Amino acid sequence: MKTSLFSIAFVAALPLCVNSHAAIDAEMEGMEAVSRDDGTFLVGGPTYQFDRILGAGGLHSESELWTPQKLRQRVLFNRMSITPSWTPLEASVWVKTGNELGDMIYQDVITEYDRPENRTPILEGGFRTPSFKGFWATARGFQDDHYAALTASYRKKIVEDEFAFFGANYPMFSSVYGGLGYTDDFVNASVLVGEEYLWEYMESSRWMPVHMKPRIEARADFWNFSLTAAFEDALYQNVLRDENGERKEVNGSVLYKCGKVCEKGMLQLSAGIAFRVVDDEGTVYTELDDNHVVWPFMQLRVAPFNWLKADVMFGMNDADWLVQDSIEVSLPLAVKNLGVTVGFKNVSGTRLNPLADDREFFALGDVESVIELSPDGQMNLLQGYLSFADTVAPFSFGGRASFWAEKGAETFDVDGFVEDKGYEFRYGNVSRIDSWIKGVTGEFWVDAWLGDMFKFRALTGFERIDGEEERFEVTPAEYFVAFTGDWLIRKSFRVSHSLRYRSDAQWNLRSSNPLIVKGDWYWDATFEQMFPKYGLSLTGSLIHVLADEVVQVPGADYDRIRIVCSIRKTF
Repeated sequence: MKTSLFSIAFVAALPLCVNSHAAIDAEMEGMEAVSRDDGTFLVGGPTYQFDRILGAGGLHSESELWTPQKLRQRVLFNRMSITPSWTPLEASVWVKTGNELGDMIYQDVITEYDRPENRTPILEGGFRTPSFKGFWATARGFQDDHYAALTASYRKKIVEDEFAFFGANYPMFSSVYGGLGYTDDFVNASVLVGEEYLWEYMESSRWMPVHMKPRIEARADFWNFSLTAAFEDALYQNVLRDENGERKEVNGSVLYKCGKVCEKGMLQLSAGIAFRVVDDEGTVYTELDDNHVVWPFMQLRVAPFNWLKADVMFGMNDADWLVQDSIEVSLPLAVKNLGVTVGFKNVSGTRLNPLADDREFFALGDVESVIELSPDGQMNLLQGYLSFADTVAPFSFGGRASFWAEKGAETFDVDGFVEDKGYEFRYGNVSRIDSWIKGVTGEFWVDAWLGDMFKFRALTGFERIDGEEERFEVTPAEYFVAFTGDWLIRKSFRVSHSLRYRSDAQWNLRSSNPLIVKGDWYWDATFEQMFPKYGLSLTGSLIHVLADEVVQVPGADYDRIRIVCSIRKTF
């Protein structure tokens, strides 16, 4: 009996895996992947990461795939990025700072001899006022210097100034904004205006500088509609080649959502449109066909019974189409509290992200090339899965198993490499793997708790992939194991930690020799003292305490141990 349960359950439910990581505070929105263990998460900086959840199916990074749920995320080159986030935070005032261990303060604590070199910080401060007759104001300045020091000596030669608001570390992004908003029972709207420096990671593996001066973003939610619009005046430069360019861009979306009455019915419908319009002058390193893209889409859910639901998302324009659909059956069994879910999903389309640019212009040394970012043909991803969960207080356990197959997975056909000052860059075209890649995944988890005071989770998972591995952009990690614990003492002091191991992953196409990211143990911890009477919280997090300092993405910096602290006063 134990053997059969284990074989069914070795693949723990994906949403529950995600929730288990929420206790470790991310250094900034969008950086949660740093402390994730349930898949392959390789971070090259806050503006680029390979984020692939175990059991999701397919070879692509999650941020490469466009979905309606990402409408308010930003397109950085060809990915939907959460960072830098311009989502207004709750009514509060806050300060956040931190450093990779090696900073001058810590050197006095560590040793008087063989001191490590100074490392780079994280800085953030901001406020949002309480509402006055519905109106509120907000401002925020924030940047994340982590993953920036190693490449700074190369990148700073490309730009004219320090390319940041705070310090001279050439961080991967540095952002400030301020604005006004209005919120009541029917409307939630805001307009933010600011300026931003950031570095985008291209298909060629180059980090290219973008200075947005200004950036303006407006949002409005009312009735069943969500509207977003942004104006970005992006400046590009490369002083080594005496190049300058400017892109004025307007982008945004309109979404009609299924309302509360609609959600109770058998048929639920949502529809919307996303768009980008650009005007380029001078040397801009990417191009959008016809200088615009318009992407209409529709979502449909049919739920004739509580235990049966079918979802489909379909989008199409004159150049691309994308379909994501699934059907799921949830069955409560005779065993008390035991539920089993069986599902099937499909992703098909011409591009993972139809809003992305269509080509990148590569010029380095004696090589000038146009990198086509939109491959011919289409991809098809099919996946079936089985999951279960049971509770025997104060314990619960669950699992998930899946099989997936993908044909037409996006890859990169390398025409050649160019080396410059110790860094290697590629040129060629985005293409497809025109054969079936198959994968089998499994996860299993066990939870234990003692009221609200203590929660514990142990989880493990594996994935076996069969296909043309030499053409995978990234060969994912094969297995992981993790243990997480959360304590809430006297309802005011929180201690959260995770101890996890992830096996090797490998980049195959970004450099002439594959980059192997060795598997390692990681320990993360968050300590938070709350003063509920005053709406005050003091939080500190230690990240990647046990792991070796390694480069996780070609052309990026080392992933180092760091500490992040914040003070927040909520109104």
